[in-house]
Amino acid sequence: MANLSTVIVGAVCAFAGIGAGLVLADVNRPALGAPQATAPAETPAEMAAPEQPAASPATGAAYMVVMGTVHDRASFGANYVAHLPPLYERHGGQYLALSGNLETLEGELGFRSVVLSVWPDAQSARDFWNDPEYRALAEARIEGGWGDFDVMLFDGLPGVVPVLAAPPAPAE
Repeated sequence: MANLSTVIVGAVCAFAGIGAGLVLADVNRPALGAPQATAPAETPAEMAAPEQPAASPATGAAYMVVMGTVHDRASFGANYVAHLPPLYERHGGQYLALSGNLETLEGELGFRSVVLSVWPDAQSARDFWNDPEYRALAEARIEGGWGDFDVMLFDGLPGVVPVLAAPPAPAE
């Protein structure tokens, strides 16, 4: 028998003019050895949903986490952050969460900001990371001393495909 998990994270984030909400789709996780159920047909709402990152069946989505502390917010924003959205788009990356307002539940944080992004697969994230245009931005960020950052890349769980919802409509 399959276990059905639904995780909804109602976080809406805005960063450099980008807004997105994150919803992780219903995921069927059959017991070991159980036959795989076929997916139901798409509903009209699913067919009208925004285009999702294409996850590779072999590797699935990958996630990048950036943890850091910004030292020169004005230079960091104007000379680095403002140039990232087209690079993310070019390589299939999408922001999921951005925060400088962290709540520590356990341990001691050595950073003040976190960025979480999703990529179609780990290779797409590596292609972004190694893109000459991004490398020039990263070098300027490092040389300018605009902040200190740690960056991690990891694969998502097999069978879990992120579904990005459209941002909520503005109140009328």
